Amino acid sequence: MRGKVFAPRAIVFSQGEPSDSLVVVRNGRVRLFITSPEGDEFTLSMLTAGSILGLAAVVLRQPRILTVEAAGQVDASILSAADFEACLRRIPQLAHNIMRLLAILAVENIERSAPLVLDSASQRLGRILLALAVPAPDGRQLVQQVTHDELGKMIGASRPWVSLTLADFERRGLLTRQPGTIVIHDAKGLLA
Repeated sequence: MRGKVFAPRAIVFSQGEPSDSLVVVRNGRVRLFITSPEGDEFTLSMLTAGSILGLAAVVLRQPRILTVEAAGQVDASILSAADFEACLRRIPQLAHNIMRLLAILAVENIERSAPLVLDSASQRLGRILLALAVPAPDGRQLVQQVTHDELGKMIGASRPWVSLTLADFERRGLLTRQPGTIVIHDAKGLLA
């Protein structure tokens, strides 16, 4: 494995590229998105330290199906596909663990996707906020450093709609907005 630092907004890898490596996020956050043939971006997820990027594509030996962009400075470790495959041959238990991990990720993806299809846009926004929230030392749930545009791309809505809906959530006491941070007060209310 070799270390690499990605500057904010740097592309870690791009949709359509050959899958020649795995990337492990050691520190920072990344945005995963797909681009339509018309050039529209749809954000699938924001991931943090400990995330493994490109695993399925390397295992399947298929081109990358999404683009990964650094959302701030990212410290990562990169393992070539050839070295990964050599590890799998040398350590049979690793292959078993990778198989289990891919199965878990597939189930989580289905569980995460179904509500996004069935929920209203405001419920999707609430669900995404809860998924992005991290606990603060005082017990509050915080969503940090995510723009309204990024939230809109995650749920298939415009930035102005996200801004108006967050203002409505704030008026209803579900959350408060501070510069760079959203503080969640009522998780159940965000899903109503």
